[in-house]
Amino acid sequence: MLVHHVGVWAVTSWREDISPLALLDRWDSMLYSIIVAEGYQWPLWVYFPLYPGLVWLVRAALGGGLPPQVVGCGVSTLFLLGFVAWNTRWSRQGVLPPPLSPRTPWGWFLLLYGPASFSLHSHHTEALFLLLSFGALACASRGALGPTVLLCMLCVWTRNQGCLVAITAALLLAGNASTWRERLLRFGTVGVGALLSFGGLLFFEWRMAGDPLAFMHAQTEWRYVDSVWGAIRGIWFGNPWHATGVPLWMKLRHGYAALWLVAALALGRRHRALGLYVLLSLLIMLPQGDLGNAFRYNTVLFPLLFLVGDGLAERPVWLRWTVAVLLVGLNHAVTHAYAVEVWAY
Repeated sequence: MLVHHVGVWAVTSWREDISPLALLDRWDSMLYSIIVAEGYQWPLWVYFPLYPGLVWLVRAALGGGLPPQVVGCGVSTLFLLGFVAWNTRWSRQGVLPPPLSPRTPWGWFLLLYGPASFSLHSHHTEALFLLLSFGALACASRGALGPTVLLCMLCVWTRNQGCLVAITAALLLAGNASTWRERLLRFGTVGVGALLSFGGLLFFEWRMAGDPLAFMHAQTEWRYVDSVWGAIRGIWFGNPWHATGVPLWMKLRHGYAALWLVAALALGRRHRALGLYVLLSLLIMLPQGDLGNAFRYNTVLFPLLFLVGDGLAERPVWLRWTVAVLLVGLNHAVTHAYAVEVWAY
């Protein structure tokens, strides 16, 4: 996957006469670069601080001369490799049940060749969140309370899905307890840790921006709906901006999200806590008014991708290789789209 994507970007840079530094600094990557190089400013408070803070720290340690997007690609790639190594090690030790780890290579294939998997090694939060969320859920499944709480607290500072990770981890921990008292204690401990972390986030934003809810208020600069009905009708392209027409790429993302929903329900039948996590991660997109970010939000949902990949391994050869070819083609197109600044999330 890494060789493929670097090759796509190298050829695109040469053919389209695009600077490699510009190619790596598209869409949200460019906004993270501004945060790293110049600090937070309105409306960039919508982006949570852990990832850009880590990139700033690494960049400063290296002398401060490297472009932020280069440092971001480097640390994200390391986070991705760390996730693969950690998952593989615990899986081989037999301490990770599916779908926290894949049973077959097809599980890894679905993760690494999801449509927007380029975000796992580029200047984005995905790789960091993938590593932290896996750690939180894996430690929770093993009953390790302290590491679970710490990793959940870090997830809260990384993405808005961090709160969903904390809920899921609390449910996993509680499920491993033998008495109701112990279940409530474990669930409550994770909850208190997540609330303290969220409170710290509010304090950070208050001190830095003068508004503890700056990350919410800044969302008004992006396209968001202002009602529950607006969120719901976005599912069938019923919001005002859809009246002028719905492009094919948007329909494709909604179709992909529909498959994701079906898979989430299947996951929920096998593992309620993880199924709930995936389902809530789908619903959290609805306030945007449609599912235009379905490719990117799906990238970090490793339990879902492992489950679907393992299921695909059991299907007829012609079916799984047809799916594989289609996925590689879609992944290639989205990776190229990012390079030429076409919406790729």
